[in-house]
Amino acid sequence: MAERQLIQPRDLPGPYSPPLIGHLLQLAGQQFHLTLERWAERYGPLFQISLGLSRLVVVSDHEVIQRILEQRPQSFRRNRVVEDRFTEIGINGLFTAEGEDWRQQRRTVVAALSRTRLANFFPKLRTTTARLQRRWEMAANRSQSVDICRDLTRFTVDVTMQLAFGVDPNTLETPGPVIQQHLEKIGPGLQRRFFTLFPYWRLIRLPPDRALDRAVKAVEREVEVIVRTTRERMAAHSDHGPTNFLEALLTIAEHEGSNLTSADLLAHTSQLLLAGEDTTAYTMSWIVHYLVKFPEAFARIRREVDALIAPAAALDKLEQAIHLPFLDAFCNEVMRLKPVAPNMALEALENTEMLGCLIPKGTKLFVLLRYAATREEHFAGGDCFDPERWLPQPVGRGQHPHHTQVFAPFGAGPRICPGSNLAMLEIRAVLAMLCRNFDLESIGPDKEVREQMAVVMRPDYLHLRLQRRSLTSSDATGPLTATAASPLGASRDL
Repeated sequence: MAERQLIQPRDLPGPYSPPLIGHLLQLAGQQFHLTLERWAERYGPLFQISLGLSRLVVVSDHEVIQRILEQRPQSFRRNRVVEDRFTEIGINGLFTAEGEDWRQQRRTVVAALSRTRLANFFPKLRTTTARLQRRWEMAANRSQSVDICRDLTRFTVDVTMQLAFGVDPNTLETPGPVIQQHLEKIGPGLQRRFFTLFPYWRLIRLPPDRALDRAVKAVEREVEVIVRTTRERMAAHSDHGPTNFLEALLTIAEHEGSNLTSADLLAHTSQLLLAGEDTTAYTMSWIVHYLVKFPEAFARIRREVDALIAPAAALDKLEQAIHLPFLDAFCNEVMRLKPVAPNMALEALENTEMLGCLIPKGTKLFVLLRYAATREEHFAGGDCFDPERWLPQPVGRGQHPHHTQVFAPFGAGPRICPGSNLAMLEIRAVLAMLCRNFDLESIGPDKEVREQMAVVMRPDYLHLRLQRRSLTSSDATGPLTATAASPLGASRDL
């Protein structure tokens, strides 16, 4: 039998590519991920694009993507352009690290985010959630609109810094400039640099580049103070072992033979802070957006929360967080349709075959993580919003596609997000508090909230008016009834 002939990346289908610049103009905006998904619909599970003179292969087949994720980091790595852009601004940590650097950092992060550590941390999370509640109560009392993304970013900054660094910045109750305001400028600045024909900023700094420089310097100053304070605390309590991520890194740095420099410490801590606040805050923002879109689901989650925690105002015990099945189903469905990381830029470290194409070592890839999860062959009514699909189905109900392995909001394989447990705990705590205490009202023009990419995917505009809920005996207590648990009708979303 004749050996099958593999095609080359240049032979793959793809959209017309203008000379020299390729598809840079089409992919330079903050919705480039939607362009790639439209092209996947047209050109199939494997197609080519070009950025300048560089050819990239775009992958949307879920089986190939699963193999890629499972073979990281030995066979595939993050695109070097992403690493270079983070390295240039001095923030090259776990997110962009490769090889032994990644393995060492991951062990430290996993230890800092262990279930035991999260259990001990829960009282602080409860305190931070109460601060967010007070902030929203003040806005409700004054009939002020709430920038949901910004407030939730403040919340996640406070949580991440307490757990990872042992420092409570209390950005939720701090007036004036806070570290969160500098962090939120870094993502858009980096996004611009990912899709440039050449690194012009090495020759001349434009206003956006100077703004990025200022934001990075401000974060560096904040982190330097945290590192110095932590060193002093560790010296005063030298008989205690590391209690957080930063202390573990400092212990490694001071160990004989360690090559971890002060610049490395700054990079690792800054990137952990950047990753910890963006991804969770924007995930919660998308979920809140869907609560407004589907008020019947909001009411159902409220009844579920009331039955679990009444008369308390929020989750009071860690164990309560795992007893909110419909809230979890709702979150899963939002993350299926609005994952904050809908795609991933990777690079092949060895020759490999994909769907009859030989992918040479060094080939750059775009992996479309969301695309497969919206396809009919993997999820029935894939473009419809239906949280019910994540709940146990009645006996006798017809079988419908529900391939959970295609659902990867936190990634998959060895490099799956180590902070997923913390993220879900934060999400449950905030949503339980929100549904228990507030009513939601959209404001501004009646328009669809758009997806905007700035390293991760966020809502472009999400301002709401919160009204304090008037708790009564009829809606604040009591077990869920059959009516309360009635199915939420599927609604088309994408």
